[in-house]
Amino acid sequence: MKTKIRIGLALLLAALTLAGCGDEPGSDLPVNTRLGGDFTLTDHNGEPFRLSSLEDRVVILFFGYTHCPDICPAVLARVAQAYRNLDEQGDAGPVQPVFITFDPERDTPAHLREYLPWFKADIIGLTGSVAEIEAVAEQYGVVFLKTDGQDEAYDFTHSDYIYLLDRQGRVRKLYPADFDIDEVVHDVQSLL
Repeated sequence: MKTKIRIGLALLLAALTLAGCGDEPGSDLPVNTRLGGDFTLTDHNGEPFRLSSLEDRVVILFFGYTHCPDICPAVLARVAQAYRNLDEQGDAGPVQPVFITFDPERDTPAHLREYLPWFKADIIGLTGSVAEIEAVAEQYGVVFLKTDGQDEAYDFTHSDYIYLLDRQGRVRKLYPADFDIDEVVHDVQSLL
């Protein structure tokens, strides 16, 4: 029951945050004024990583965890395919996929460094303390809940939006987990 309530709250939060979007002159994609912001976490090389270091790059941002049995790897594969499509069209240079884990216990920098190359999309993996990840999740309206499990056999229930950030790090669009790859490619190109 708690999980259903939290998922319901996440959907309500997403609807409210989308209502906080304002149009920017000359752009087809609205700027979301209620979500996002700069943050610092630890990257897959064990170094501090600040979102603002990607200034002048379009970011495709996704939250998840590497031990996810289904949705997270499928979404990462779709993000990677969008990136590869952009690369084929010569537009991937100023684009950066970023993955933030909910699971810092298992998703260490070393594990992320080993896991993410399988997707062949130059994805930056980010982790941190539970408190740091919770703070970033709150900035982006992400809800996640660790489920009970024995030892390392736990999972997470979580919202699964993909965020498109412009060159100034502002949220411009949210996509569902089953997003249309061509739509993402088109939207990224509109921000280049």
